[in-house]
Amino acid sequence: MEYTHHAGIALNNAAHSRETQMKSKRDNARKGKAMKRILLISDQRFIRASLRAPLESAKGYSVVAEGTTVEVLSLARTTRPDIVILCYPANLDSVQPIAQLRELAHGPITLVVAEQVSDSAVRRLLAAGTSGILLLESALQHLPWAITASINGGYALSPEIASKMIREYTAPAVESTRMEHAQAKLCTLTPREREVLFLVSQGLSNQSIAHTLTISPGTVKDHVHSICSKMAVKNRVHAARIAWQAKIDSNSPNAIDDIGAPHLSRLT
Repeated sequence: MEYTHHAGIALNNAAHSRETQMKSKRDNARKGKAMKRILLISDQRFIRASLRAPLESAKGYSVVAEGTTVEVLSLARTTRPDIVILCYPANLDSVQPIAQLRELAHGPITLVVAEQVSDSAVRRLLAAGTSGILLLESALQHLPWAITASINGGYALSPEIASKMIREYTAPAVESTRMEHAQAKLCTLTPREREVLFLVSQGLSNQSIAHTLTISPGTVKDHVHSICSKMAVKNRVHAARIAWQAKIDSNSPNAIDDIGAPHLSRLT
């Protein structure tokens, strides 16, 4: 009986040991398969800290390094991350490093976190090769699934950005036609006239436009007259409406793109 008792204990211990070893192997396998190396880039330490916290508490992620925007390429080369999270003061400054990161041997995935982003910036960032764009105010909530989507070959956009893009994509054809007609009118303007028209569409007076562009109010008045003449409209309100329909861009008025509706009520 004593032998049988000790034999039973030995068998139980051996079984427990094998089970523990197998569990450890399964855990290590899952960890090795799922663990993703992350590099955090931002010039502001508190932003890096706020983004790091949820990643370190989540399973499957390892923040291998963090640094400033000037360090992004050197850190990416030395730490070889799977994912680089970029938070630049001006989101379009991310375009060049995104392209440079793609050229690295290990080509990490990139995600951009921005305080705000225009529609044209979204297009340019996606065209540059980023796999996701998140707004800073809600990034903590969306980072985990955004990383998962990017790793699996998808794209991740903050709901606010995605909703706007979907509305634009599904807009009626008449809206597209109206925009094309408006853009055709803008093509008749000189680059300087487009800059003036953009500022007009934002509700600025001639005096304010002159100050912004460092030209005289009289020159602004001449530009506005020329704009109205070329686009065959009666006044600056109608000209501003065409600028809105053409979706002239706030970052580059000479590139016809999207900025959203101007405050036409101020253009009196």
